[in-house]
Amino acid sequence: MSKQINQRDAEHYISNRQEFTASAMTGTRDIMSEGRLSGADCEKYYEDRRVIDFVVYSYHTPIAWHREGLGWYIVGQKFSQTTSKHQNLVRRAASLLVV
Repeated sequence: MSKQINQRDAEHYISNRQEFTASAMTGTRDIMSEGRLSGADCEKYYEDRRVIDFVVYSYHTPIAWHREGLGWYIVGQKFSQTTSKHQNLVRRAASLLVV
């Protein structure tokens, strides 16, 4: 069960790959549908499914996922202004892990 949090706290949950729900953004270990993904990002999502251990969704579309032993993949596809903010939040969270 994911914890309901404020979006400003999501960076911590993402960097630690802890399940959460923050309004339209969700972080989970459950791999759901591709939502509005298309093209190369959609292909990558299906290609990586066996090694995905955490996914961040924005409005039910995967915008980033963590791959066991490989690190983060953040989609390049553009969606809404809100989803762009979510993608940037994931980028910041992922960069916290780089030392």
